[in-house]
Parts: sequence; C-alpha cells; structure tokens
Amino acid sequence: MRLSNLLAPDLEEALKHDPAQAAELAEELHAADLAELIDGLQDESAVALLGALPEETAAAALDAIHGSRRADLFQGVDRARAARIADAMSPDERVDLFQSLPEEVRADLLTRMPKAASADVRDLLRYPENTAGGRMTTDFVTLPPHLTVERAIEEVRRIAEDKETINEVYVVDPNGTLLGALSLRALVLARAGQPLSAAMDADVVSVPPEMDQEDVARLFDHYELLAVPVVDQTRKLLGIVTVDDVVTVLKQEQAEDIQKLGAVHPIEEGYFQTDFWTFVRKRAVWLIVIFMGEIMTASVLEHYEAARRAFTAIEVFIPLIISSGGNTGSQASALVIRGLAMGEFSVGDAIRIFGRELRMGLVLGGILGVIGLMRALVVGHSGGGGMAAAVGLALVACVTFGSVAGALLPLLIKRLGFDPAVSSGPFIASLVDVAGIVIYLKIAIWVLGAP
Repeated sequence: MRLSNLLAPDLEEALKHDPAQAAELAEELHAADLAELIDGLQDESAVALLGALPEETAAAALDAIHGSRRADLFQGVDRARAARIADAMSPDERVDLFQSLPEEVRADLLTRMPKAASADVRDLLRYPENTAGGRMTTDFVTLPPHLTVERAIEEVRRIAEDKETINEVYVVDPNGTLLGALSLRALVLARAGQPLSAAMDADVVSVPPEMDQEDVARLFDHYELLAVPVVDQTRKLLGIVTVDDVVTVLKQEQAEDIQKLGAVHPIEEGYFQTDFWTFVRKRAVWLIVIFMGEIMTASVLEHYEAARRAFTAIEVFIPLIISSGGNTGSQASALVIRGLAMGEFSVGDAIRIFGRELRMGLVLGGILGVIGLMRALVVGHSGGGGMAAAVGLALVACVTFGSVAGALLPLLIKRLGFDPAVSSGPFIASLVDVAGIVIYLKIAIWVLGAP
C-alpha cells in the first residue's frame, strides 16, 4: 500500500487544526516518501503542507515530484515563499519546474529569486527539455589544476553539503574549460602532494548540450558512467548530467514507446490523472488511421466478390492468413524498434535486415504454410487440393511480406526523422491485412482458376 494512502487522511485532518505540527511530522520522512505523500493529498492540503514545511524540506519534496501536478501545487504557494523554495531546489529539477509554469508566473518568480539562481534558470531554459542541456545540473564540484590532492579533499569536504553530487570532481582552467576529471575514489587514493593536473583523467567522456537525452542515456550504459559533463564547442564546462536523471529519461522513453506500440499518442501523466477527453483525443487519432486501413480491407474483399462466390472456402481461411501475416509483422517491427533503441544497428543496415527477415519470413511462412495446407486438406472444403495449395502458398507469401514490411517500416520512419515506435503493432497489422488479402486472393485465383 502506498504511504500516501496510510498517512494522507490523518495528515489532512492535522493540517486543518495545527499545520505546524503536521509539517513537523511530515518533515521526518525521506524526501521521496514526502513527495509521494504530498502527491496523494488534495490540492488545498498539499499546498498548505508545502507552505508549512521548512523551505529546504519543501524543495527536496518538489525535486521528487514530477509531472504537471508539481507545477499546479507550486503555483498555489505564496510567491515570495515559492521563490525561496525554488532557490533551494536542485538546478535541473528547478528548471524542469519553471518550464511547466505560465510565462507570467515564471517571470515574477525570477525577479524575486537571488540573482545567481535566477541567472542559472535563465541559462538552463535556453535548452530543450529532451536534450543534455535541458537535463543537466550546474550544482557540481570544479577545482583548479594546480591544487594538491590534500587541498582538493579539504575543498570537497567544505562545499559538499551545497552540491548535488560529489561523485566526480572536474578540473577546469580559469576560463571554465574542462581539463579532466577524477572520481571521488581516485581523489582519495591519489598520491599525497600530487597536483590534480597529474592525478586527473584527461580523457573525459563529454557531450554537447544539444545531444538528445536518449543518446546521452546510451553513453551512460556504454561507459558505465555516474555522471557526464556537458561542454560547448570550446570545451567550456556548462553542467553535468547525473545518473538519476538518466534513469528518469529511460523510464519516460520506455513509457512512450510502450504507448506508441499500442497505437496511443504518448500520455505524460498517470492514468487517473489524465483528463478523460485527453485520453479520447490521444487514442482516437490512431484508431481512425487504423480504421481507414480496415476500410481498405473491406474494399478489397468487395473487389474480389466473384471469386469468393465461386469458391466459398476462400472466405474461411481469410482470418487465418491475414492474422498470421500481421502477427509476423508485429514481431519483426518490435525486434527492429528494440534494435534501433539499443543502438544494435542503424538505418544503414537496411539491406542486411531485409535479407535476414526475407529468409526468416520464408522459413516461418513455410512452417505455417504446411500446417495450413494440412488443415485445408483434412477439413475438405470446396476446391480440394487446389484450395489447400492456395492456402499454403498464401501463408508463405503473407508471412514473408509481413516479416519484411514489419522490419523495414520502422527503418523508413526513422530515416524520415520520426520515432520508429509509431510503426506500432496495430499499424503494421492493418497494413499487412490489406496486402495479405490481395496476396491471398491473387494466389487463390491463380491456383483455382476462379473468375
């Protein structure tokens, strides 16, 4: 059971009579648990609790709340207090919050905040949210190269409480240019008296602020990083992206891809937090597109009306054949989308993928074709062996087409600059349905000599 379900009723009652006592009780919670608790309260109670908590505690809780609810609650807090809470938030979470605020609210808060924090927010707001610049924090440790190891450790101790992370120490020149980095472990184990310029690792993995957040996440996975510096073209250190932000990115991207694979336009909020008509709008678009594809299926069936009347058994096998092609296409599409997301291959590997899926489709189609042929022979519909042969050949052709189309469509969409996840299972299935019926009926007419 969620913590908010246990504590929220009692806390809401306490807030009505003694907000200070309620805040004192809530203050003892871990920031993540406090965020969950606040998120589970009614808006009025949540705002009251944010107003009663110490500003540092309220800031830590807001750091851990995500989505539009955070912005809604934050706007309910007194502006002067809200500015102080924002000043205490971590820079990356603070800028995410400010991106969600109306322009007039944002401008008012920036004028109330200390100049350093206000300037930091303005700098970070320049970068899109889904880039390295939009994800980075400016709250990290930088030290000059001439500092000795002992002095560096003392400096880290002195400023540690004011920094979001001290896992990495970045060595910079007076202009802020990144020269190298040391992990906290490397700093502690470095030889006494050694300057940082000698102890640091000069070969630092870094990213530009424009890099997409998914590409940043792949770098973290490839190099097993805890943080990565963000630098401009002159190697000036702008900020760092930390592993907790990458985890958030991966969760968001995974959720988006799952929704797209189900032919749903991505929803950022939770199921019950999303407005009913927003859900209708997000789901209806793809349903209409898929439905139009199914209308084409009906049109194809009408076009081959004469053949269907001549051999009634043709219709019996239509669902069997088109579903086999659609399922194969969905499998191939899922594998290729995963491969693209994991960086296993690129659009340039289309020829190799085509060859592999062509062979895969022929083998899978051959297996299903034999089963379908035997089924047609055993049941003994009109058309006899000819009908069975048509079913077997159609299964080979439809499954092969589905495998190739399901693999190449995500590559084509990626090449056009869109998210390949939109080539979802339902979309592929609709495309293969239309093509599968045409293939099947063409083969049946050829084999059976139907009109």
